[in-house]
This record gives sequence, C-alpha cells and structure tokens, in this order.
Amino acid sequence: MKIKFPIIYAFLVIAAPAKADINVSLDTGFAESVLTDVCSGALIDEKSIQASTAVKGMLSHFSQFRDYFTMDAYINARQTAANCEKSDRDIFRFNDVIDNKERLVAEVNAMKSNQKGYSGKLTSMLSAYTPKGIEYEGRATIAVGTPSCGGWSSGDDFYVDLPCIAGDQPGLQYLFAHESYHGIQEKFMPASVANDPLGRLLSAMMREGSATAIADFSDLESDGSYTVKSQQSIQKNARRIQQNFDLLEMALVYLYENPNMTAYDVVNNIGLSGSFDAPFYAVGAVIFDTVEAHDGLGVLLCFLQQPARAIVGRYALISDKDESLPRLGLVTLKALGSNFETEVSQCVNQ
Repeated sequence: MKIKFPIIYAFLVIAAPAKADINVSLDTGFAESVLTDVCSGALIDEKSIQASTAVKGMLSHFSQFRDYFTMDAYINARQTAANCEKSDRDIFRFNDVIDNKERLVAEVNAMKSNQKGYSGKLTSMLSAYTPKGIEYEGRATIAVGTPSCGGWSSGDDFYVDLPCIAGDQPGLQYLFAHESYHGIQEKFMPASVANDPLGRLLSAMMREGSATAIADFSDLESDGSYTVKSQQSIQKNARRIQQNFDLLEMALVYLYENPNMTAYDVVNNIGLSGSFDAPFYAVGAVIFDTVEAHDGLGVLLCFLQQPARAIVGRYALISDKDESLPRLGLVTLKALGSNFETEVSQCVNQ
C-alpha cells in the first residue's frame, strides 16, 4: 500500500538481490470435502474433521481473536450446513456457502486446472524483497466455511477463503502474494520474543505492513469483490494515517502499563484485525515504503532482517526531517530503546 507524500528522495546505489526461487502448490482438498458435505443430508465424519490440519490451523488462528471459534462450534456449524440449514449465528459463514454451492464447486474446478499459473506471478512480485539464497515452497489451501474474508498463514502453508475471493483472479493472486510473503518472512525475519509484548507488536506490524506494501491492491485495475474491498480499506487508512500512528502510540502506552500477553491480545484485536481495517498494517506499510524510497532496496532488506525496532527507528529519523510524513509519538520512540540509532547505522552504513 503506497501512500504518496510530496517528497523527493536520493537513492543509494546497491546491487539488487539474486532472484529467489518461489513456488506455491494449490491444495483444494479441504474446500472439496466441505462442499461435498454441504446440503448432502449426510452425517459428517467428525473424527476426520477433528484430525484435519486445515481445520485445526483455522481454529488456532481465529481463536486468538474470539474464544468462541472452537472445534465443537465448528462441528455443529458444519453439520448444520450438511443438513442444508442456515444458522442465525453464522460464525463460520456457511449460509453463503449453501446459497452459492454450485458456483463455488465450479471455482474450485477452475483453480485445479490452473495450478501452475500462480507461482510465476508470485516470483515476479516477491523475489526482489527476498534475500539471496532463500527458497520458498508454499502450499495454498483453499478454504470454505471460515470466520473471515481473506487469508491467514502458518509457516510455509497459507489458507485462502474461497467465497470471499471467488471470481476475482487478480485479487486472488495478490492475496496469494501477501500470504506467501509471510511464509518467506519466517525464513529470514527475526522471531519476536514471547515475553516482550512491545517488541512483538512492532514485529507483527512490520510483517503485515511489508506484505501489504508488496502486494499492493491499489495497483490493481479490477472490479472483483475482494479487490474492491481491499482498495476501500487502503483508501480509508490513507485518509486517517496520522490517526493510525496515534493509535499505535496509545497501544504502546497501554502495553507499557500492562506488559503482558493478555494486553497484547487486546491491542492485536484492534490494530491488526480486519474488524477495523487493520490500521497497523497501514502504519507498517508506510514505514516500509518510506525506508525503501529513502534508502533503497538493499538497505530495506537489511532492516527486514533486524528486529523491527530498527526499521521503525530508521523511519523515526527520516520523518523527523520531513514534516509531510506521519509522526511517531514519544512513547513509540521510547519503545525503540536508547540505542536504536546504533542499530539503524548497521544497515544505513553497510
């Protein structure tokens, strides 16, 4: 997501990294099993569902946002959908699947016939932002009956909600790119420290922000539903970008007063959740784009391989001299640590 500011940057001349090897395979098995069950009138195979890696991964991801995304709730919802009955509390969004089963089956079949069409596009989008020597073999699991529109990742695997993206081929490719980059990040970006909620927030913000900036939906000319939804979110965040930076400041104040993972979950549910158009994705994307524009790709890659405090610190130094850029708050600067300028110099002066 590139939010334009009226500034001119001088670029450092640094050699671009070698082209990375990025491949993604498409797994439609989960979607096919769900669609087979929907409106079948049959009893679902509960043991198979409970053992499903896709189901367990989905519930593990979404339960961090809401505690009612449980296996029991999913089993009940899936059996209700198998009975072709709609739910008043449709937390897994099966009602839409019931209404559009035939269209979704056709979409899955079309994807299966074009499995090789995705990796080439991903390589062209992501290789420049992947350090030399990194290889990525990812798997995209197409999902049906999920709590949220979009995607989520787990290591080299990522999941894409089909009802939300169906019929939007450009949007699907960009969503694949966003989620694939999260898998690539696992191979070179430092893991956050479990007992450091401030560092963890900055790390999550920069991981999401970098993936958002690279797979920039504002570049697309498409009237697909997911693309349009994503572009509306980008525009909303652009209009309120300084308020998003202010929200980051408030979140860090809260974490300073409550330095525990329960408080982190509260902040995560606000700043990194699609429920509020993910304002911290936008903050991270602005920081990413600004550092790349000011320092060049090579320096940016150096920062991405450091703890997130380093790239946020670099942005702090750049924005301090440019009033057109959104400002970081005092507590945010405090969270960077007393020696962040030394950490910044390790990349800028390489």
